[in-house]
Amino acid sequence: MTIRARLIVDTHVHSQRHAAKFKERGVEGDYKTLSREMRLMETYDNSPRLLYDMERYGIDMCVIQPEFAMTNELNAELVRKYPDKFIATCLPVETMKKSLRGEKEWTAEDAAQELDRLLSTGLYKGGIGEGLPRHPNRKRMLSWPERLDELRLFMEIARKHKVPVSYHTGAITGYSSGSSRRLSAPERTDPMLAFELAGEFPDVPIIMAHGGMQGWWSEKFMDDTFQVAATFDNVYLETGLYWAKLYERPLADPNIGPKKLIWGTDWGASIVVYSQRGQYPPSYADQIKPWGIPKHQPDIWGWSLRQVEKMAMDLDLSQDDLNLILGGNAARLFNIELPHRRLFRE
Repeated sequence: MTIRARLIVDTHVHSQRHAAKFKERGVEGDYKTLSREMRLMETYDNSPRLLYDMERYGIDMCVIQPEFAMTNELNAELVRKYPDKFIATCLPVETMKKSLRGEKEWTAEDAAQELDRLLSTGLYKGGIGEGLPRHPNRKRMLSWPERLDELRLFMEIARKHKVPVSYHTGAITGYSSGSSRRLSAPERTDPMLAFELAGEFPDVPIIMAHGGMQGWWSEKFMDDTFQVAATFDNVYLETGLYWAKLYERPLADPNIGPKKLIWGTDWGASIVVYSQRGQYPPSYADQIKPWGIPKHQPDIWGWSLRQVEKMAMDLDLSQDDLNLILGGNAARLFNIELPHRRLFRE
């Protein structure tokens, strides 16, 4: 692998892992059980493996994100310890946990207040993510107008602190929690709903995590994310789970192009790469239920960087464009301090 860039930033990384302890508890460790219980599981610091992979693959910085009970505090510790390697996003984790434990009913107002407190510390300049906050155990389908009122609260907090927001577009097939996301976060399975958010908050950068390709082989959500990104200057697409050919259309669109693409892979998630020789696509990232939960640390960087390299070779992409995708756009979005000015095309 010979890929090089002036700055390489993975904008979607999980530095924590869940201590499921299935064997100790005598529980069958499948995706369904993990999805149901992981939001109250203990998490532990997985940064030694992350730092090892960063050194092996030449990754300069990572934007580390909480989700599924991963704590803001542990991510903040890593930012303090490695300020030149990590930027953190935040979520209202305590508000969610109190609701799941039955201690207090979840409200969007409480979630917004927790976000405001977290962002006021200055430790989470990555903004809000992974995902915009949602009710952790909603029982009824939330209408889009109701959800939009919740999202406006979070977008106002992002505007106040001048940080981006990031949320999923699509649904990975291995998890069994897709229905709960449709109940409480319809924006995840309908990228076009971002039109309202992007239009109302043009000064808040919106990162469409996974760029419509969270996993599997279907390109169903991608066209919608392309239309949103082409329409609004403040919308960016995350491309780390794209196989090489998927880059062609957004790069060919003059309203998207390399200036709207950022590289983010979901490193640390239980996502493997499935190869199917002679088929299209020849390989893709997903959770393969018959394989069970992977016991090792899946190597998403090796595969994703090969796709980027193949794309750059096939399209004869200029190095300046590649530099934007792999790090230049992230440097601007997250206010990364650089050693020199004018490293990236404006």
